[in-house]
Amino acid sequence: MKKIAWLLPLCLLLAACRADVSEPEELYLVSAIGFDAGNADLRVSVEVPLTRENEADKMEVLVFDGTGNNLTAAMRDLRAKLGKKLFFGHCALAIFGDGVSGDALRAALDFLSGNEIPLSVTVVSAPDARELLARGTLSAPAAGYEIPDILRLLARDEGLPLRCRYYEIAAHSSDFTLPRFLPSDLNNAVPDRFVGMRSYRDGKAAVE
Repeated sequence: MKKIAWLLPLCLLLAACRADVSEPEELYLVSAIGFDAGNADLRVSVEVPLTRENEADKMEVLVFDGTGNNLTAAMRDLRAKLGKKLFFGHCALAIFGDGVSGDALRAALDFLSGNEIPLSVTVVSAPDARELLARGTLSAPAAGYEIPDILRLLARDEGLPLRCRYYEIAAHSSDFTLPRFLPSDLNNAVPDRFVGMRSYRDGKAAVE
């Protein structure tokens, strides 16, 4: 009887934890996240690859976004538009748009440090993060999969020195350099293009 009395609270705790875990069909698995900042607002965009049942080789990619006067408000706006929860545990790419600096840059870096995003997430820059995600890709179903592969090939074949994983940036959060990409030109069959590096110094960016 004592054993049962001891086990009952544990069982109730496990049941409560299990009830709080979302089923896969209740989640959007995020493959990439982008941050853009304007004069008075911040936009956050997420890339979500979808596969249809029994059609794993056919992938559809959706991009959702939300805006607000800060990152918290932008995420609230984004989540309010969705019928499922966002899961960032598989996020492989983060993109900083050109307007992301100062407080917006610090907020984006803080967001990447939590929310179950892997510390190994690849971080790049682009003129417009949402456009880089929304324009699609040619060689892979999602930018979150394609761009990290492009950078791995550049590092291997051309010896490009890269330190653009989040954990590498976090170690030098006031002084780091990111690869820079332009979006695909689908009309001319031009894939996402690596066009150089962008340096960040004390929360400000300058193209090299």
